[in-house]
Amino acid sequence: MNKTIAYLLFAFSLSSVAQVAHAAKQDYKCFVDSLPKGERVVFYRWDENEVQLKIARLPGTQLQDSNGKRVYIKSVEECVPLNTTFSSPKAQSVDKQTLR
Repeated sequence: MNKTIAYLLFAFSLSSVAQVAHAAKQDYKCFVDSLPKGERVVFYRWDENEVQLKIARLPGTQLQDSNGKRVYIKSVEECVPLNTTFSSPKAQSVDKQTLR
């Protein structure tokens, strides 16, 4: 009986670890202010449990535009899941003009 309980506890702990290790990834879009390009929408794929940390780390990072030039993120205005609409009308306008 004790072995059975021990095996069940062991199996449960393994399944809990497996769930943490396989955190669901989700696509996000962020409305950012960048230098020298200004406001734009950028796309990311993050683990759902790390979204706030990733957003907090964006300011000061650099990207490359389609011409290969460096663009620095000055500030993050808003990040939402890819299929969600931005709350800001300005972000919605830029998002409509952004290629996917």
